[in-house]
Amino acid sequence: MGEIGRNLLLDDEKIVEMGVSIFDVTDTPVQKIPYTSSHYVISMCHSGCLEAEYDSVNVQFHPHDLAIVYPMHTLVVHRVSSDYHATLIAVSSELYTKFGKLFFSDKRSVYERIPHFHLSDNQYDDMMAFSEAICRVIRLGIKGREDILRGCLYLLSQLIDFFHDTTLATTGDATKSLSNRFYNAIIENCQQHRDVQFYAKLFYLSPKHFSTVVREQTGHTASYWIQHFVILRVKQMLTYEPDISVQVISDRFGFPDQASFCRYFKRGTGLSPTQYRAGV
Repeated sequence: MGEIGRNLLLDDEKIVEMGVSIFDVTDTPVQKIPYTSSHYVISMCHSGCLEAEYDSVNVQFHPHDLAIVYPMHTLVVHRVSSDYHATLIAVSSELYTKFGKLFFSDKRSVYERIPHFHLSDNQYDDMMAFSEAICRVIRLGIKGREDILRGCLYLLSQLIDFFHDTTLATTGDATKSLSNRFYNAIIENCQQHRDVQFYAKLFYLSPKHFSTVVREQTGHTASYWIQHFVILRVKQMLTYEPDISVQVISDRFGFPDQASFCRYFKRGTGLSPTQYRAGV
């Protein structure tokens, strides 16, 4: 049900086999191509720095930063300092699906958009203690270990949510609830709806006021976030589902025809879907 490992990027099969694995990482390789994990991963940085692109956005992980990465998000590692050291808790996609809504169901949209935040010294110590407790459970060869781990992972999720909310309250970001709910709404509806009016109506606001609030909270317009998320999902399909045709992708996202879809994608990327898939 679990194992202590060393290198997440090389142990996909072991994660699938064991369900839950904890990795002590000191040798993360620099990658020139995107790495997409099918697993659910919690990462805690102890020392050093890692610079990467997360879903095409530049990010940096520093000591006491905690990251929550959901399956099928892409990571390109650009630089790793020589003293980089992190602990990763990886839950296989099968076990993640089995546990279902125990994992950050209310905050998934928040963590998918901004996957990491900084822990205070006390929060970091608490996370270290909890991680060690999970390690001990993983080592136990007793019947019912999966049930014990499920409880541990649920408690861990609640602890991280509490630390996250405490951090936001301290930094003054707790009022950004509309933008978080908006992002969640995009996840649920982007294949059918790409117009601001639809999302504004969900929150009982006029399109103008809705767009103003989103811009104030995020620095970008509502239209930007809708297009950003749609194009991100399309890029992933073009890259990791090579057998799916452009026409099928167009149909999945509700475009009236393939030509309209291609124009939409090119406005956002400068490339046609075919050019992007070919790596032009």
